Amino acid sequence: MQKYFILWVSVFTLLIGGCATKHYSISTPKMIVIKSPKLKYADMGYLRYEGDAVEMELFTAGIAVEKISIDEQVCVSAGCMSEEAFVHEYLYKDYPRDTMRRVLQSEPIFDGNGTSESCGGVKFQNIRNDEMDIIYRRSSSETYFKDRLNGLMIKISDINTSGQLP
Repeated sequence: MQKYFILWVSVFTLLIGGCATKHYSISTPKMIVIKSPKLKYADMGYLRYEGDAVEMELFTAGIAVEKISIDEQVCVSAGCMSEEAFVHEYLYKDYPRDTMRRVLQSEPIFDGNGTSESCGGVKFQNIRNDEMDIIYRRSSSETYFKDRLNGLMIKISDINTSGQLP
């Protein structure tokens, strides 16, 4: 009887939860460093993209330790929540709701405020006020986000084909 109950629950879960796995057209290995009040990580990982959907899978010693998926909601190992709730809980309460998504996709944050570009094509954003002191730098091989007032740092670097940083 217990076998049938488990089978029934499995079928019900597939029907309600769906069995479709998100397929990403871009998947690249990266060196990822994250320092925030709730996340501390420095090792290899994968960034995957499909339109506005982004997924970051973090590995330690070759074992997946965390996955952050951003689509209609943000899902982490602790559960799913809105982008606004994620940013409030994991980053800082006064950041725009799409801050993490934009940093992972190396796109302008805060509607592009404080943007400048160097002659080498590196794009900078400096956002300073009483609540935050952000340096955001984007190049073809690295994304770097640091908020000195709130103790946050995200650094995503390319890895060349031999598995080393450029």
